[in-house]
Amino acid sequence: MPRSPVSTRLATTDDIPVLVALWHELRQLGGRAERAMNPVAIPDIAMRLRQAIVDDNCHVVLASADGEPAGMAIYRPIRPDPLSDSLVLQMTHVIVATGKRRRGVGRALLAAGADIADSLAVEHVGVGIYPSLRDASRFYARLGFAPVLVQRIAPVGVLRRRLGGTDGTVARVEDLVRRRNRIRRPLPAPRPPRRTPEAVAPTGTDPRR
Repeated sequence: MPRSPVSTRLATTDDIPVLVALWHELRQLGGRAERAMNPVAIPDIAMRLRQAIVDDNCHVVLASADGEPAGMAIYRPIRPDPLSDSLVLQMTHVIVATGKRRRGVGRALLAAGADIADSLAVEHVGVGIYPSLRDASRFYARLGFAPVLVQRIAPVGVLRRRLGGTDGTVARVEDLVRRRNRIRRPLPAPRPPRRTPEAVAPTGTDPRR
C-alpha cells in the first residue's frame, strides 16, 4: 500500500496545542544536552509559540501525514555573526512525531525550508542538532549539511569556578563597561550666566545714562 504524501503548511494559532505536544516530544529526545539548557519545563511555551507564529521574522511549519500532525520546524533568517553580511535560514525545534518517522516527514520539512529560503533570497539553510541525536546528524549529512562550527555552552557559575580567581592587574569587564558609559554620558547643558542688577536697565530708561 503506497504511503500517503506528507503535506506542510504554516501553522496558525489554532495549532498551538499540537505544537506544544511536539515540542515536549523534542525535549525528551534531546536528552541531557537539551535539559542542561532547559532544566525545568517552560511554563509559557504556548505563549512563545504564539509569538513565533505571529512574528513576521519567523515561519512555524507544521507537517501532516494521513491527516494527522507528523512534525514541525521553526525557521528564522539570522546573521551567523555580527561581522557577517550573509544570512542563513536557521531551522530550530525540528521534530518528527513518533510513529511518523521514515515516511519522508523530515525531507518535507527541509523542502519547506528551501522554499522559505528562496522566497527570502537566502542562500544557505542551517540546522542545530543535539549531540545525542546521532541518527539525525547522519540524516542531515547525507543531504549536504556540513559542520561549520561547534558551539559549546557553559553555565556562568561553572565557568567562574573553572576560571578561578582573577589577577588584580587585569581590569574586570564590568569596570571597563562602567567607565565607558561614564565617558559617553552627555554633559549637562551649561547654564546661562546670571545677569547682575547693574546690567539690567529699568524699563523705559536709556541704558547709557
